[in-house]
Amino acid sequence: MRTATAADIPAVRDLERRAGEPFRAIGLPTIADDEPPAVADLVAAVDRGRITVIDGTGAGEPDLVAWLWLSEADGDLLIEQVSVDPSCRGRRLGTGLIGHAVDLARAAGRPGVGLTTFRTVPWNAPLYRRLGFSELTDDELGPDLRRIRDAERAAGLDVAPRVAMRRTV
Repeated sequence: MRTATAADIPAVRDLERRAGEPFRAIGLPTIADDEPPAVADLVAAVDRGRITVIDGTGAGEPDLVAWLWLSEADGDLLIEQVSVDPSCRGRRLGTGLIGHAVDLARAAGRPGVGLTTFRTVPWNAPLYRRLGFSELTDDELGPDLRRIRDAERAAGLDVAPRVAMRRTV
């Protein structure tokens, strides 16, 4: 696990495309076909030290096997994106990255870690619940998470039920 550099951006975008493919198998082809984050957005996040990556170990693995993008929302650390290469699922790489986010939030004195995700996709909200995250009602959303949810709706991400979640640290 290491902080990403600008040289990692093409591999992050490739990884994000691969990580989207399992959505096709559960009837969410729109998500599978969604473009990865824009290069300019990733450059800005890398410049701020907000992207963490896990390198492949060789033996036919891709250069990057998992990544995490963090920002801030409503005083919390926000998980913008966390993805694991489908060939590496089951190795708890995503869980490790989420734990890393919680550790960073704690070290920075943040009260929690927030995110938005799909409510019923097995590797989304059900996983986050097991890791100590709770769903937020619309009334519990701060202004930043409310803007994020509104932007997700406008972008067409609500092809399946979505939810905002938070874990206190």
